[in-house]
Amino acid sequence: MLELNAVIFDMDGLMIDTEPVGNMLVKTSHEKFGYKITDDMFVHLIGSNEKTSKEYYYSVFGEDYPYQKIKDYREQLRNEYFKTHPIEVKKGLYDLLEYLKKNHIKMAVASSTRYERVLSNLKSIKVDQYFDAIIGGDQIKHGKPAPDIFLKAVELLEVNKEDALVLEDSRNGILAAHAGKIPVICIPDLIHHSKDILDLTVGCYDSLDQLIDVIVKKDDKA
Repeated sequence: MLELNAVIFDMDGLMIDTEPVGNMLVKTSHEKFGYKITDDMFVHLIGSNEKTSKEYYYSVFGEDYPYQKIKDYREQLRNEYFKTHPIEVKKGLYDLLEYLKKNHIKMAVASSTRYERVLSNLKSIKVDQYFDAIIGGDQIKHGKPAPDIFLKAVELLEVNKEDALVLEDSRNGILAAHAGKIPVICIPDLIHHSKDILDLTVGCYDSLDQLIDVIVKKDDKA
């Protein structure tokens, strides 16, 4: 059992099933402008914030890469897609949130997605009220795999790092939590990670509801 005072959630691929859609949108928007995004390139960027992604694209495609044009087109495609496709919630999310709430365990979202969209997505699936803190990738200097966003979450929740737990699906997210010395559990999404990545975690589970039997509230008086 893990005795905790706080749980920090990633969002895309962990709480909501948006990574396959993201993959499609990234590839389609780049194809329009004559660029090809491979599966390996997309996987490399999972969990990265906008600043990190932008730097990566320029490093791969050169200084003539039309970042803003591709980004604007991708946003157009995204808006059109979600007009007719509701955001799908990952298995066990609502059950886990209710369990943590009833047991007075603090909760935060720490996502590489910009804050405005994080909040919009959380409201769309009606879970924003569960969280004591919400942090977007545009609110920190260094994105995952740097630990900044998780360290900020711990600070806002006013808990010790060893009493918190990060839930992540991505390699970059796991590396970020490990770098910040915060325990992390992996709930795989698109990628099943290699042993060297899983060795950085305190566990790997198939769905969020499985954590109900793993997490208990820490007794601060002990």
